[in-house]
Amino acid sequence: MTLAPSPAEHAPGGTLNSTFSGTAGSTAGSTAGSRSDSAPAGGGRHVHEADVVRVLTFIAVIGVHATGGTVDNGSYSGNAALMLLHFTREAFFVLTGFVLVHSYASRPPRGAGLRRFWLRRLLLVGVPYAVWTAVYGASAVVSRAETDGFRAGLGEFSQLLISGDAHYHLYFLLVSLQVYLVLPLLLALVRHARRALGWVLAGSAVLQFGILQEIQYGPPRHGILGWLRENCHALLPTYQFWVVLGAVAAMRLDAVRAWTGRHRGLVALIVLGGAGAATGWYAAVVRSGRPPAFASSVFQPVMIVWGTAIVVGLFTAGQLWDARRIAASPPDRLLRVGSELSFGVYLVHPIFVDTLVDSLRDRLPVPLSTLIIMVVALAASTALVALARRTPLSLVVSGRPMRRQPAQNGDPAARATPARVASTVPAPNVTIGSRPIGDAKEVREG
Repeated sequence: MTLAPSPAEHAPGGTLNSTFSGTAGSTAGSTAGSRSDSAPAGGGRHVHEADVVRVLTFIAVIGVHATGGTVDNGSYSGNAALMLLHFTREAFFVLTGFVLVHSYASRPPRGAGLRRFWLRRLLLVGVPYAVWTAVYGASAVVSRAETDGFRAGLGEFSQLLISGDAHYHLYFLLVSLQVYLVLPLLLALVRHARRALGWVLAGSAVLQFGILQEIQYGPPRHGILGWLRENCHALLPTYQFWVVLGAVAAMRLDAVRAWTGRHRGLVALIVLGGAGAATGWYAAVVRSGRPPAFASSVFQPVMIVWGTAIVVGLFTAGQLWDARRIAASPPDRLLRVGSELSFGVYLVHPIFVDTLVDSLRDRLPVPLSTLIIMVVALAASTALVALARRTPLSLVVSGRPMRRQPAQNGDPAARATPARVASTVPAPNVTIGSRPIGDAKEVREG
């Protein structure tokens, strides 16, 4: 596979016609009976593979939280499963970088256009982030206010807003806002280095290894370095490789498609090899005397290998789906609905996961409790968000304007069209209650 540029690859344009990483708009349906890609307003073509990657990764996110809530920190097999499920964070940051570059590489927003881009992202991601920080952090804020006064409670809320720690999944929205902020730099990098993107990616991977090695195995740090390590889960540099990987894939989408299409057997071996590398690393860390929760951390350096391998595998699965997809068929519509609702489901699913974990963890054995929690939380969250989409709460619950009902007279102009939004659908994080599950603020050396 080469990274040589081609004219078609330099014209992604517009907004990706998919909610693929949550940074682009909702999926618009293809014309019935047509197998060609749809063309969104900005000229970018719908990447159907993205829908599959996004939905499968999203389901795995709930799996991470359900597993983390039911598996003991000292469980060798349970944490080994978590190690493999931890690809979700990497995958969603790849999607974020991919969608942004696919959407804007040919026409980077500048001046007033860039300000509109930032304001829109602030509305569709920042507002839900602030509201859900208040919801999930209400107990801590009220407790602090009752103890130390109103100003102390306000300070507690401000701290939660800055840190992303109101609940175990909100950090991702905070990091997404940082990605939006540096979009001009990301676009400049991949546009000006378009003939050397392989070197850019290699350099980013080396930097990522150093960052993860420092997070997991570096000596105790103090001052600014200590603060950076403590808050690494909510800082963009911690995930820079995944954003760059997605950006490079967007610039070379035709080449990526061609390579994965020709080498599906090799892709399967890559995925198996990546899983083997992650499992072997986990076993070696445990044998060295460190606890399983530490060994399964999403910040283990081997995640560069496993995360990349599984993303390639998921994209190839998306290709297989697209080759057999029938536009407007029930499976196609189901996938599009899943993409539309997934940001909201991500925001609300911990309510159900946490409640079910408290109820079932000690009553049912693993993995039965894990499976039940995962299925029920997914179904309940989806139902709640689907209902909220038809109310004024839609923006804060789903990151999308309220869906309007079709007019009674059948006027096509009155029918609801999914809004093109720029919300970012996250990956997993760390704790359920006070239990670390190995994502955000991991158990780290030192």
